[in-house]
Amino acid sequence: MKKLIFSLIILTLFAGLLFANGSPEEQRFFENLMKSSQPVYTNSSSSRGSSSTGSEIISRDMATLERLYQYVDQNFLYDIDYDAVYEAMATALFDALGDKYTYYVKAEESDDYAEEVSGVYGGLGIYFSKTYVDYQDPNDESTIYALITQVFPNTPSSKAGLKAGDYIIAIDDEPVNEKEATECAKMMKGTPGTSVSLTIKRGDSTFTLSITREIITVPTVEYEMIEGSTTAYLRILEFSTSTYNAISDALKDLSSQGMQKLIIDLRDNPGGDVDVTLGIADMFISNSQLLSISYKDTSRNVTYVANNNVSVSPDVEVAILVNGGTASSAEIFSAAMKDNERAVLFGTQTYGKGVMQVISSFGTGYTSITTASFVGPAGKTIHGEGVEPDYIIEELTVSDDELEAYTELINSKAVEQFVDQNPDYTTENISKFAAEHADSGIREEVLLLVARNEYLLRMTYDERPLADIVYDTVCKNAFEYLQDHENNYDASPASASGTNKKVVNF
Repeated sequence: MKKLIFSLIILTLFAGLLFANGSPEEQRFFENLMKSSQPVYTNSSSSRGSSSTGSEIISRDMATLERLYQYVDQNFLYDIDYDAVYEAMATALFDALGDKYTYYVKAEESDDYAEEVSGVYGGLGIYFSKTYVDYQDPNDESTIYALITQVFPNTPSSKAGLKAGDYIIAIDDEPVNEKEATECAKMMKGTPGTSVSLTIKRGDSTFTLSITREIITVPTVEYEMIEGSTTAYLRILEFSTSTYNAISDALKDLSSQGMQKLIIDLRDNPGGDVDVTLGIADMFISNSQLLSISYKDTSRNVTYVANNNVSVSPDVEVAILVNGGTASSAEIFSAAMKDNERAVLFGTQTYGKGVMQVISSFGTGYTSITTASFVGPAGKTIHGEGVEPDYIIEELTVSDDELEAYTELINSKAVEQFVDQNPDYTTENISKFAAEHADSGIREEVLLLVARNEYLLRMTYDERPLADIVYDTVCKNAFEYLQDHENNYDASPASASGTNKKVVNF
C-alpha cells in the first residue's frame, strides 16, 4: 500500500508542476493522461470493481503505462536508455509481487545466473539468496543483508565454518546493503589462491573471516560404503536433471558392495527439480502417495503416487539427515520418506519452502515465478512449516562466547601450519591439535572439527572420506541408530505435536 500511495503523491506533484510551468498542450496531454490512468493508482478491490477480470485489468494498466511511456519519450530532455527502462519495468513487475522466490534476472546478470545453474564456478563454495533478506538490526531496522542459503562441503567456506543461515554484511569491508546480489557474487569470485574478507552476522554476533578462493565444482551426488560396515552413505547436494541417473547408478554400485543400511544426507540441499525428486522417492516407495501439488487453477491440481516396483529393497533401512538448509524438493523427498515410514529423519527442522518455481529464459534474461504449493503424504503443509525430524540432533556450532577466539584462530592460519608439520590424517593428530589449543577458549569438539576440515581439504577427491561417524554428531547418531536401534539407541523421538522433544547433543 505504501508503494501505491507514494506513486500517487509523485504523480500528483508532477502534475502540479506541469500545470504551473508547462505549455497549454502539455497541460492538456497530462490532464488527459491523469484521467485515463487514475485506476492504476487506486485500490483494485474497490475502484476497479470485483467484476473486472485479471485480463481486463492488465489490458487497462498496460494501455495506461504505454501512454505514460510515450509522454516521457516525447518530453524528457535527455536521451533515454530504452534497454534500461525495459529491464527496470520487468524487474519492478516481479518485485511488486512480494514473493522472494519470484524474480526477474536482467540481461546483464544472465551470464552469472547461467553460470550458477551450470554448477561450475570460481569462488568460495556457497549459494546466497538472489533477493536480499531483511535482518532486524536493533539499531537500524532497514538494514538488508545477503543470506547464505547453502555451504558446499569440502570448500573454503565450509572449512571456515560458514553455514546456511549466516548473513553476509560486508565483503572486503564494503557493506552489501546497497549492492546488487550479482555485484556481491562478483566480489567473492576471483583468482584461485587469492583471499576475500567476509563480515558475517550470526545471531547477535558479528565476525570477519579471510577466506582463500578456489575453483569450485559443485557435484550433485556423492557416495561411499562406510568403512567396516554394511552401511552406505549417500549425499545429495541438489536435485538437478542429472541427479536421477547419478543416484540410480550409485544405488546399484552400493548394492553390489553389500549395502544393507543407508544414510542419505540432505543437509543444506536447496532442492531442485520436483519430477526428479519424485522419481528418486519412487525408487524406495511403492503404491503410496508421494506428494500433492496445488495450483492457482485448481483443475491442474495433481497427486503423485509411487509405482508398484522399487529399486531399493524394503529390507534396506534408511536414515535421512536434515537441517535448516534442507529446502524445497529436499523437503518433498524427506516428507515422502518419513510419512510413508520408509526412513527415519535425524537433525533439525527443515527450512519450510513448500512452493514450486518455474525458471524460464525471457528475452536475454530469465524469470523465476512461483506456480504451485506442496503438501506431503500425511497432509501437512511444507511451506512455512518445514519437516520435523524424528530425532532432533543439534549440529555442532561455534558459540557466541567462542567467536572472537575462533575468528582469531582461523585468521592466524594456525591449523594450516599444524597440518603442514603433521601431514597424516589420523585421530591422534586431530586430537593433538585440539590439545595444543586447549587454552584458546574454544571447545575441544570445535577444535577437532577445525583440524579435521583442514585435513580433508588437503586430500584429493578420491582420497577424501565422505561420511564422518566420529566428529559429525548428526551422522554419528544416524549411524548408531541403524546399527541396533531396537536395543541400544536411547534418544527419544520428537513427537508430531512438538512436545516431549529430545534434543541429543554429543
